[in-house]
Amino acid sequence: MIFQGQEFLEDEWFHDQDPIDSAKKETYGGILNMYGDLIRLRRNWYNNTRGLRGQYVNVHHIKVIPFHRWQNGGPDDDVIVVANFANRSYDSYHIGFPRGGLWKDRVNSDWQGYSPDFGNHLNYDTVSYVGGKDGMGFSGNVGIGPYSVIILSQDA
Repeated sequence: MIFQGQEFLEDEWFHDQDPIDSAKKETYGGILNMYGDLIRLRRNWYNNTRGLRGQYVNVHHIKVIPFHRWQNGGPDDDVIVVANFANRSYDSYHIGFPRGGLWKDRVNSDWQGYSPDFGNHLNYDTVSYVGGKDGMGFSGNVGIGPYSVIILSQDA
């Protein structure tokens, strides 16, 4: 859920006498793009993240919280979201996946394309292999920056 003006980084309470500052669309254009990317993933715009519309979720780990979301399961449906609440980055963080194969990086919230202030920590597509972790039958490694989120899914 996005509160009105949040995508423009509005800095005051919403009220009718304070319209959204549309100049912030240029100032924070990258942030606006990030919200658009996240909305398209949530709505399954490209037909490869249906799980973000599903009711199922499996959360695991502590400071880095990866979770698996799905509606019916399978390629174009299962989604892995990894949120890093730590003040450090991880070049290779080992997590569980529900299925083997190539998992594509769909969003990296640390990408400098969203803001030049971001760290642009390396994130990458990953391949998961047999060898369970976190209660799932497969596992693989992801890279993630501090205080950021990555979203991965598979194509059919």
